[in-house]
Amino acid sequence: MTARSIASSVPPVAPRRRRGADRRTSILRAAAEVFLDHPFEQASIAEIAERAGCVEGTIYTYFGSKRELLDAVLADFYDRLIGDIELQLERLSGSRARLEFLVRRHLRIGAEEPRVAALIIRESRTQTVYFGSALHALNRRYSRFLLRALADAQACGEMRADLDPRLVRDMVFGGLEHVVWNALGRGQPLDVDARAAMLVSLLIDGLRPHAPVIAAPDGSAHALGALEARLARIERRLGAESGADAGSRLAAGRGGTRTSRRRQG
Repeated sequence: MTARSIASSVPPVAPRRRRGADRRTSILRAAAEVFLDHPFEQASIAEIAERAGCVEGTIYTYFGSKRELLDAVLADFYDRLIGDIELQLERLSGSRARLEFLVRRHLRIGAEEPRVAALIIRESRTQTVYFGSALHALNRRYSRFLLRALADAQACGEMRADLDPRLVRDMVFGGLEHVVWNALGRGQPLDVDARAAMLVSLLIDGLRPHAPVIAAPDGSAHALGALEARLARIERRLGAESGADAGSRLAAGRGGTRTSRRRQG
């Protein structure tokens, strides 16, 4: 995979002399190549400048630091990804269809752009301060699609209303990251369609509302169906005990009648 997948909007490197916009895009393209080839700490501005066909000072004219340059590369990728999602979601109806599309689209990054997926996961885990960083802001912007899909699922009754969509979002993305990272680490192919269908089935069916839940006197929660089953068992037992008591009373009554007759005789 080349850097075109992460910065496809950037044209190939042209002759060294060009105007500001062209120079910036050539630097972004070269930076994408370097950041995909090396971890952030090992990527050098010198190599980026060499691939962009300029001197290091030119890069600092457009970007204040190596971190700012990486943030710009990631922002370019997320902008294209989010634009694609927005376009596709408009054509889908139903919360299940939207959820399956979002899960499949996320898995496609790992299947079709594994180096990009590895870069994002690596940077999310290794940044000294991830929360509040530019990558964190990009991930929050991206994750809003899933939050809205989960809220729609709750609104139409396909997901329990008492669940926190943010917690479900974290579980979904955590699971997806594990699936992608496991495939990348083992060098195994990722069956996007099969995995997406399985994950969405688990998500929708596992979070679907079932029998109402009510609180027991001891403060614990019991499903109504379980309580009904318990009540049925109690009623059967009481019925059996009542039948036994009635039989005992009848037997006692018969015994008393025979004793009375003997006394009369």
